[in-house]
Amino acid sequence: MYQFLAKVGYNKRQCVWLPILVVRIFLGVFFILSGFFKIFDSKQHATLLQTIKDANIPFAEFNAYFVPFLELACGLLILIGLLTTLASFIFFVIMITAIVIDRLASVAYHGGIIALENFLYLPEVLYALMFLWLFFSGPGKVSVDHSYAKKKRLSSY
Repeated sequence: MYQFLAKVGYNKRQCVWLPILVVRIFLGVFFILSGFFKIFDSKQHATLLQTIKDANIPFAEFNAYFVPFLELACGLLILIGLLTTLASFIFFVIMITAIVIDRLASVAYHGGIIALENFLYLPEVLYALMFLWLFFSGPGKVSVDHSYAKKKRLSSY
């Protein structure tokens, strides 16, 4: 199959932007919705507030709005590919914090390989890995960041 694609001029390096775009779209939409509903749905907001209080995080009422606002704003940035590295770093920190504060206790009571399996099943682990990948890969060719950098390079000549 790859030989056929090579004959018609396909180069997998030329398409590296595609999975980055797909991941950005899905993560962006997911976290826009997640942040939105944690702010505006009173039941989800109450659950988040209780989780923050149970974890003894200071300024619980403030953080119950701040974190979903970050999810909403950074989700939008990831979606359009603007300040992608910064937004990915913020999300990575949020995911690691969520794992340590809320999720680690749910897998810690198992020992050995079962604990590892349960840990790897956590969606926050996969989100953290995707944000780490976006942090290092950048937003790809189909992004505001790329368009801005391209214009800036052209204007410097």
